[in-house]
Amino acid sequence: MMRSQKIAFTAIALIVACGGESTGSTKGTTPSADVARTAGGEAITTADGNAVSKKAHGKWESAFDEFESNEKSGWTSAKCSSSEKSFERAADAQRGNFAEAHYMAGLALSRCGDSGAYKHYDEALSVDSKFCKARVGLGLRDLESGRSGQAKSAFQRSIEDDPQCTSGYTNLAIVQRAQGQSDEALKNLRRALAIESDYLAAFNQMALLHYDRGRSGDAAELDLAEVVCRQAQMLDADYAPIYNTWGLIKVYKGDVISALRFFQRAITLDPDLFEAQMNFGEVTISFRGYEDGRKAFTRAVELDPSNYDAVIGLGTALRGLERFSEAETQYERARQLDAKRPESYFNLGVLYQDYMSGSVNDLKKAKVYFTEFLRRAGKQTEFRSSVQDVNTRCAQKSNKKRGGSKCRPGRMQNIDISVEAMQVTG
Repeated sequence: MMRSQKIAFTAIALIVACGGESTGSTKGTTPSADVARTAGGEAITTADGNAVSKKAHGKWESAFDEFESNEKSGWTSAKCSSSEKSFERAADAQRGNFAEAHYMAGLALSRCGDSGAYKHYDEALSVDSKFCKARVGLGLRDLESGRSGQAKSAFQRSIEDDPQCTSGYTNLAIVQRAQGQSDEALKNLRRALAIESDYLAAFNQMALLHYDRGRSGDAAELDLAEVVCRQAQMLDADYAPIYNTWGLIKVYKGDVISALRFFQRAITLDPDLFEAQMNFGEVTISFRGYEDGRKAFTRAVELDPSNYDAVIGLGTALRGLERFSEAETQYERARQLDAKRPESYFNLGVLYQDYMSGSVNDLKKAKVYFTEFLRRAGKQTEFRSSVQDVNTRCAQKSNKKRGGSKCRPGRMQNIDISVEAMQVTG
């Protein structure tokens, strides 16, 4: 059964751009001739009201053009580093008093998952303590590290410091949704959209919120989730995450063909969207589309090499392609990632029972894996059917009685029967 891969706890950050007309003071000084100005002659200032020099503004615009180019062409480690340095030069030209440039340097690094981004967010806040997007960025670090309480506090402070902070409202809603506070989450998403009516990240989270409610039993909420997806699509038909969310809704409604189409659309628009790759892989494997599944899970593993579910999925796709030794490598890799989880043991047992040589040694090896699976699965609800598949034992004579209950032996009993038969026949 397909796992529900929600987009949750992801970095939501708006690109900022200097160049707006300031309503703040410039500390009582008259801007010098070196100050950058708008076409109307007004001084260009930073978020905290400091006039931007011509040199700093020139470097900012160059860095921003580079950033936007990378957004379109795709990020690499080299591009992230280059973009970071370009914004650092803009900050240096302003003697470090340039919160936007510090933040963008961090955002550039975050595009490659570089934790050095947080240093730049700290620098931005040291220049302007109310710079909301930097505060949100640090909150996301806490969230990704499992410190949801600290993250929630950071998001709350971001909107207290700046009531126009759309990313603050949206990420606060993500935490609230995870904590079961759906009403409060919905209010914050509406606040974000009241400020920025085309903020797609908020639309996506709103669709996921209605999807959650729909899975709790209210079918009308699923229809509402689809309405939100359509609204987002009308705003930007190339926004990949909304298609992944739409696919989840379709899966839950039982329309798997449409779901597959939405997941495929998502990964076509953004091959780096991990959740969509996972969902596309799981759906294609359910249709025995093992090659498509292999490609999707391979990309998912590239994006997150330590993700247990992605590695298991890749192993299953390879098993379907009859690349058994490669499948075993992936299952063993998953076991190394988390030896406490039962899935790798179950899949190794299936591999050795059904797909290897069929020898006594292979069957005995399968039985060892199934024993380990049963020990780790215990009474966990999500593994109940697999436990039954492995552990069911039937009284063989009762199966032959006409009209008696039909008992299907589990994998362990089948192994015992096969091994005994082979040993008897030599």
